[in-house]
Amino acid sequence: MTDSHDPSPNDTAPHPPGDTGRRVNDVDYVRRDEALAMLGIKKESLYTYVSRGLIKTLPEPGKRTSLYRKSDLEKLSTRAGAKAGGTPVAQALRYGEPVVQTWICDISPAGPHYRGHLATTLAREGRSLEYAADLLWGGLPPGRDRPWPPAQDDAAHAVHRLVSPNGQRDFSPIRLLAMAALQLSTLETAEDTAGRGDVRMSGVRLISTFAAASGYFGPTRSYQPAGQEEFVAQRLLRGFGLSEGPGHDKRLAIMNAALVLSIDNELAAPTFCARIASSTGVDVHACVASALMAQAGPMQAGGMMDLGQYLADKLTDDDRPAAHAGVPCFGHPLYDRDPRAELLLAMVRDLPGNGAAKARLLQFVDAVHQQTGTYPNLFGALVILCQALGLPASAAVYLHCLGRTAGWVAHAAEQRLSGVMLRPRARYMGTRPAPAV
Repeated sequence: MTDSHDPSPNDTAPHPPGDTGRRVNDVDYVRRDEALAMLGIKKESLYTYVSRGLIKTLPEPGKRTSLYRKSDLEKLSTRAGAKAGGTPVAQALRYGEPVVQTWICDISPAGPHYRGHLATTLAREGRSLEYAADLLWGGLPPGRDRPWPPAQDDAAHAVHRLVSPNGQRDFSPIRLLAMAALQLSTLETAEDTAGRGDVRMSGVRLISTFAAASGYFGPTRSYQPAGQEEFVAQRLLRGFGLSEGPGHDKRLAIMNAALVLSIDNELAAPTFCARIASSTGVDVHACVASALMAQAGPMQAGGMMDLGQYLADKLTDDDRPAAHAGVPCFGHPLYDRDPRAELLLAMVRDLPGNGAAKARLLQFVDAVHQQTGTYPNLFGALVILCQALGLPASAAVYLHCLGRTAGWVAHAAEQRLSGVMLRPRARYMGTRPAPAV
């Protein structure tokens, strides 16, 4: 079952005045009457578009009606206007037409490809974050998986000073990483007045610095130093307190998979921020800091914290089935069923230990999918993974940001090479009263 829902000819339930739809996981949906008005077509044509896969739908909670994805309607409306000889409307910078050229990542129904290599294949092969990052940064796959040499720890020690000694599990991992990135930016600017240090070295230094924070999620609640000949995933497991005991190989495999699958998914809003910052000439560390602050928003990684709270509220010992609708981090605007999440959750099923908690989490996934037709996206799968490992939802945010840093570095470098400053245009729509602040 996919997350699409065939519209019914009886989709005529009345709606409250002014209530034209809803937002589900940062995706706007509208009801049938507004969809017909946007396209200027009859309902039979609308159903044809849906059946051809041109418009994605969701069942409306508690009703036998459908909601229609607004971005699909806008894209069809724009194309129809252009064919009719009207003035083409500038495409929206939101799941719309491409706005920059890139050779880094391409999105397909099977998931993202990194420089032509399918991310899920890299994860299934057990490739490390180091391997995939060097693939993105260098353009060619490395000869083999190999750990990076330990980077300078001057900024990593700053991570220790930035975390409150009395509330390590309550810190914001994104803001912590952003402050560490800015400290690295300050150090690079002091050493290199042009602010254009070696990109790969900057990426390695950023990721190594960020990996130091893994210890704050584990039993020691402290800075995690780098080991010799140690992969990033191994360092994280050590910081999380998960490097010992049965099932270590499977935990290491899923940790590498979580990082590799998080690296890139084309031009997400934080990635666009990194490219915009890079186009102005700032150093790579500052580009990553700007991306991190965009990532902190509730419509980005903040949704992972919402899912963590949702799970805490819903996954109780009560055996009565719960009704689920609009679950955070379920569904994805670019995939019917996120293949990255499918792979991660298959690996979660195979993890040893914590059987009762893991079973409850996976039953929750199945229940939501059965009730709503939606499936976890990568954010959701990371939260479920961390809960299965006994880690908080904030650790899922941390994992995703750590992996995505490799992608942000690649995009910042590519944008720098283009020699063009990104400056989107606004369409002036006339005067009207300013919104209340």
